[in-house]
Amino acid sequence: MASAPHDHGDDILYPSVRAYAATDTWTLARQLIQMGGFRAALAQYCEAMTRPPAVPWPVNKVFAQKLRYIVCFTLIGNYARWRRVGGEPPTLTALQRTAPASARQIAGFVNALRHGGYVVAERHASDRRAICLRPSSALLREIARSPLAFLDAAERILPPAAQIAADVSGDDDRLADWIRLSVERFQANDILFAPFATIVHFTEHDCGYPLLAAVMGAHYAVLSPHAPPALSLTYSVLAERFQVSRQHIGNLLTEAERRGWFTVAHRGRSVAVSDELVREFETWAAGQMAHYRIIAASAGMPK
Repeated sequence: MASAPHDHGDDILYPSVRAYAATDTWTLARQLIQMGGFRAALAQYCEAMTRPPAVPWPVNKVFAQKLRYIVCFTLIGNYARWRRVGGEPPTLTALQRTAPASARQIAGFVNALRHGGYVVAERHASDRRAICLRPSSALLREIARSPLAFLDAAERILPPAAQIAADVSGDDDRLADWIRLSVERFQANDILFAPFATIVHFTEHDCGYPLLAAVMGAHYAVLSPHAPPALSLTYSVLAERFQVSRQHIGNLLTEAERRGWFTVAHRGRSVAVSDELVREFETWAAGQMAHYRIIAASAGMPK
């Protein structure tokens, strides 16, 4: 079992972020991870990330994978930047130039998003040749699911003068602009994602990250009396919840055990997570909480 967050002393943060320890994000993250309600709030985050999807379209299959998620994240940022400051219209060409995927992959994915109603193609008002890609409210809500859950977790740990998460999520334009600020920080210097090799590994597999959230939620459910009930970790429950095959779930769990990250036992009723992964996940989560709290403040939202 992992030691309590405040027991690491100077090494409280995962080693991969020590080079960024003086930044505003990791200064606040260090504060958050040492506060008493951190793990309970993190358990609430994990529960939020493992809830059934709100719509029948296979959102877990489509969005719960790193490359597709970042394309959507960038698409929203491009649109919000254009709406806010002008400049290059948020066209497919602009997205292909800025998102980290091949032009063909992006074109195919955007086409699927349009068919699913997640992206609307609109002609530019002053340049009829330009087709702008506007994210729908449904896309905004789905891509902001994890950021908003992290923001809510930060709010539980360190209550602001006024509600932040409700203020951010209450208006689509505000939500899009909040995501834009995150995209700009990410593109300037990735100090929040790349340092976490195991987290990145899970995000590169279909529904890998929601599966990790389910595992960590089960881990915290045992540690915290305030944690919500954990999702069962049986193959059938996980496959149904995340809309993938039992074989895919089995492959992910088997690899995790082989690498020493965690072991699911007793027919999905218990899990043993390595101290190393707990520390990495908690540092990752604290950084995400801090990041989204800080950019909300920079956008003039409540502090």
